Amino acid sequence: MRLPFAFTLLLAAFLLLAAIVHPTSAALRRIGRRADGDIEEYEKWLRREVKKRRGTPPSSLQLSYFEGMGLGVRAVEDVQKGEELVRMPLSLVFCRETIQAMPTPFGRYIARPDNQGVSDTQKMALALLYEDYRQDGSLWEPYLHLLPSQLDSTVFFSEEELDELDGLVIAGESRSEKKRMEEQVEYVKKRMLQWEMKDERFAMNAMTIAEFANELNVEDYTLATYLIHSRAWTMKRDKYLLPFSDFLNHDKADFEETSESFLLYHSVEDGFAVMKAEKAYAKGMQVFESYGSNPNHIYLRYHGFLPADNDATCAQFVLSPQRAMRKAKKRDVRMVMDRLFSEAQMEYTVSACVRRSDFEEEPSGRRRVHSQKNDDVLPHYVSQRVRCKRGKERE
Repeated sequence: MRLPFAFTLLLAAFLLLAAIVHPTSAALRRIGRRADGDIEEYEKWLRREVKKRRGTPPSSLQLSYFEGMGLGVRAVEDVQKGEELVRMPLSLVFCRETIQAMPTPFGRYIARPDNQGVSDTQKMALALLYEDYRQDGSLWEPYLHLLPSQLDSTVFFSEEELDELDGLVIAGESRSEKKRMEEQVEYVKKRMLQWEMKDERFAMNAMTIAEFANELNVEDYTLATYLIHSRAWTMKRDKYLLPFSDFLNHDKADFEETSESFLLYHSVEDGFAVMKAEKAYAKGMQVFESYGSNPNHIYLRYHGFLPADNDATCAQFVLSPQRAMRKAKKRDVRMVMDRLFSEAQMEYTVSACVRRSDFEEEPSGRRRVHSQKNDDVLPHYVSQRVRCKRGKERE
């Protein structure tokens, strides 16, 4: 039966309106919703909540904007090396203990001892989104407003942009990561819906686990995951996202870049996350933190920026046993390995990162590669999308 043209047009308009009013994926409600006065509101919130929990707020530091680097931290007083900058109660920190103690259905879900299929990074990313999605207000709302809603890590590159990186290891890694993000979202949604059906205590006015699972989408989940990757402390395999220290930009100058030195200035003790100054700063200076001594592809993949100068960078080479095995006569061995790695969703190629310091006398070819600038090693568009600078883009 053919419908009248006017009715068809009206139906199309209704469906379009329904798509606008009821979008298929949840939009972030708090993350990145930055407005005038949000920094002042955040600092009031931080001082109030830290003091309420008997911690020490960062009285000698404040958030500021820096040209070419976005949001960062400035010293409002002289800071001495080793000085305690902040003593943050863990109840304000996104970490495993805090998530499990959340008085929400999400906290009870995460706390289940048999919930072994979700990593700490996944739990923290989900907790971040739960606080963003919930309708009844979040303790962390002033902090969430200051987090970026867009990142420049390569997992967010389009296919066209990744095509420009073909031939580099990071292109394949980024495509694999996109697929992993999709698989993780489907897995955690399935798990949450299973527990919702088994435990009616999950229902509450704020947001049920089922409602949260239905709103969860891969774009928001990937963003939250990379906020954790790029901002959280990693200490003895545990992760801690502090709603202050994560605004510190990167600078490797004058820092001792070892895990032992990191633990001298960062600690978790007696229910508090404690951060001390790794070097002295005069009043008015930007306060930095080193993200470690990493090659450029690590900074680009996980943090979304390229340092202007980096002695630790390297050239990546891929060695593939798969290629050698194609020529092997033991076809059955190759088939077994293909199946094992395929089922484990793993690639059995080996990536070698070769640095200048690996050889006393460098071959002229390698010297030519390492003498290139970042703009030459990576396609030119990368330098336009991700500016080469000393610090991390926090906007």
